[in-house]
This record gives sequence, C-alpha cells and structure tokens, in this order.
Amino acid sequence: MTGSEGSGGAPRIAVIGGTPATLRKVCAAGFEVVWLHGPQELDTAGLEHVAEAHLTDYREPAAIAELLATVHRRRPLVRVVSMIEDGLESAAAATTELGLPGNGLDLVRVLQDKLAFRTLLAERGIDAVAARLGHTAADIRAFVAEHGPAVIKPRYGSGSLGVRLVPDLAAADEAGAWAAGFGLHSFLIEQYLSGTEISVETFSFAGRHVVLAFTAKEKLASFVEVGHSQPAGLDPGTSRRVEELVSAMLDAVGLTDGPAHTEVILTEQGPRLVESHSRRGGDRIVDLVHQVYGIDTDALAFLWYAGRTAPVEPGAPTCGAAIRFLTAEPGVVEAVDGLAEVLADPDVVDAAVTVGPGDTVLPIAWSYDRCGLVLTRGRDGADAVERASALAARIAIRTRPAADRPPARTLATIAARPDRLVGAAPTPNHDR
Repeated sequence: MTGSEGSGGAPRIAVIGGTPATLRKVCAAGFEVVWLHGPQELDTAGLEHVAEAHLTDYREPAAIAELLATVHRRRPLVRVVSMIEDGLESAAAATTELGLPGNGLDLVRVLQDKLAFRTLLAERGIDAVAARLGHTAADIRAFVAEHGPAVIKPRYGSGSLGVRLVPDLAAADEAGAWAAGFGLHSFLIEQYLSGTEISVETFSFAGRHVVLAFTAKEKLASFVEVGHSQPAGLDPGTSRRVEELVSAMLDAVGLTDGPAHTEVILTEQGPRLVESHSRRGGDRIVDLVHQVYGIDTDALAFLWYAGRTAPVEPGAPTCGAAIRFLTAEPGVVEAVDGLAEVLADPDVVDAAVTVGPGDTVLPIAWSYDRCGLVLTRGRDGADAVERASALAARIAIRTRPAADRPPARTLATIAARPDRLVGAAPTPNHDR
C-alpha cells in the first residue's frame, strides 16, 4: 500500500503503531516512512504520510522482525522505532535482527520484565528494593514477614492494572485470594515504597541523559493515576538526587538514545525507582512537556535519529500545566454535560469525554477505566492543578445503575482486548 509522500533518496524508517500526527513529525525530520499498524485500529489519514504500509498485528515480535527483514532486503531501513508500549518489543526484535541502531531486545525486555529490572538494579548496587516472584498467599505472608508492607503486581504490564497494596500480615490471605480470582497466578511482590510519586521524562543523546521534566502525580488508592502536573516543584537537592538515580539506571539498562519515562517514589530515605519505559510518557504527559518547556518529544526523537539536531536542554518553565482525568459513578451513562463550556475556557488546552449515553462505566481498576480528561495551563504547576480540578468538576457524567451486574474482569479478559497492555508476558518463552 502506498501513500502520497516518500521521496526516493530519503532514509527509510519503520514506525510501529502511532498516529497521523506522529507520522507528520517523522516526515518533517526527513524520513521516508514504512508504517506498521493494526487494521482494526488504523486511522487512514496516516496513509497520506507514508511510502509503504503493512496492516498486521504488530504485537508479534518474531513475525514483525521477519516482515521487516524482507522490507529491509528490498530497500534498506536505517531504524525501527515505536513510540507506544505495545510496539516496543516488536521494534526491538527487528532492531536486533537487522543490526540497526536503537533499543534492542535485551534493553526492552529488562524494562518490561519488572523482576529482571529489580534484579539488575540490585546487582549493580543502584537501588536495592526487595522483590521476588510469588504464586500464593503463603508467598505474600513470607515476604511481608521479612520486609514489611508490600505491593503485588503483574510481572509484565502497564496501566496500573493488577496492583494491590498489602499493608500487613493480616491482609496477606485476602490479597492472595484476590490474586487467584483475578487470574494473577504468578506475581511480583515488592517492598512498598511510601512517599510522593513523580515521573521523570528524559531524553538520551548518545549516552548523555537529559531530564526534560519532572511530573507530579495524583493517584487513587487503586494506584490508578488521575492527575499529572508540571513543573513538579522539586527543590534543587531532590532534583539532583533523582537525576543521578535515573541516569545511573539508564546507564545500567543500556539506553543511549531517545526518550524514557521513569517512575520514582520520593521516600524519607531518598528517591527510589519504581519502573522505567524506553518511550515517552503516556497519559498526555508529552503535552505537558510541550506546554511548559516548549519541547515536542516526538519531533525531537525523529530529528535526533535523523542527525538533524544537537542535544537540547529544557529552559525555565514558561507556565504550569496539568491534566485531570475524569471519573464517574459505575453504571450506564445517561448524559454528559458541561464539555462545551469547559472547552471554551481560555485556560483549557484540551478536554475530552470518552464515554457517551448507553456506555457502561466500570469501577476504576486501571487507566482505561477513566472517562476522559481536562488539560489546562496555569501560572505554575499548583495553579494549573487547581484550574484543571475545577474545570473537570464542571463536566457531569450522569449514570444509572446497570440492569445486569457486569462480569468480573480478569487478566484474561483484559488481555483479550485489542489494546491489551497488561497481564501477558511479552513473548511466550517468558516465565510468568
């Protein structure tokens, strides 16, 4: 399949997943684009920006590596990339298979495998958070008896699904029963890190790691994030310690080029790592970086890969920006009010509601259960948070109880969704 763009002498890059907006930035960097995307999720407007498109399940790393090897033999590629979580392993498999620059399989797998990540950090003496694989309530009891409060979570995954706090020994049996019912028959048990959570948005330039922004978080008791803001308001000493920790981690996993998104807890003992991803932050965090610091992370990535930009440093923040995610009472949506009024507010960068009349709102168990968002500007981070919260409260999503109780959700039912992000190991040979 051929689009209208693509110049004969331009370097060819394969992009896995993504949107037309992303593809425009790839073209602007001077690349000819080979696009791989799922046919059911395809936005056909993206075809205007590509020289070649392959509609396939891009979540099959071995098959994608084989496909791109054929593409590469016919007309060589200079790089294979994905800016989304579900495409990272396939991009890495092709990168490794073809011997191209970029994030290879070893790097991506150690970041996706939370146990391997913890093990590597402990071996390097970077961040010794106790963690082990568990299967039963007895495993949870033994861990809590040794290390105190714990968190259980899927070994692989994102979106905060399947994460549960075990505050003490008395809660271990209940947590084990919940995990069994949820289908989490093998799980990671980690020390619970008490403190404020932030994320660190970085870009690496040939091994030089630059912090683009620190992002403040607001989370529910279920660990699902319902708010982000920048600047995070860290003092200089904390900023320096976090930057040193994240840089040491990125060196340890071998990430040298491109964006990364790392979650950190600011504990009383200092910053501690939660996890990291070899991509830019999701949840529209890149829009916060753009608003506050004027840096378009995706455009920067493709310009860097094309050799058309020098390393950049963020300047002083020009404003604050915040995202507030919308929630609603579980049930069937009857009406949505207030969105047009919120969109008309001059402080609003974007606002959207992702449910409508007749849709079912489920209890919030992971990020995909949220119902929309409001993204605002403010004088600083705190002001933007206040504005986002006030404006989000003006959007009313009215629901009524569902006639039938929705079936219980498990990892298996989530994994069956087209956008499956959580619950399954990235490839069948990984131990769950």
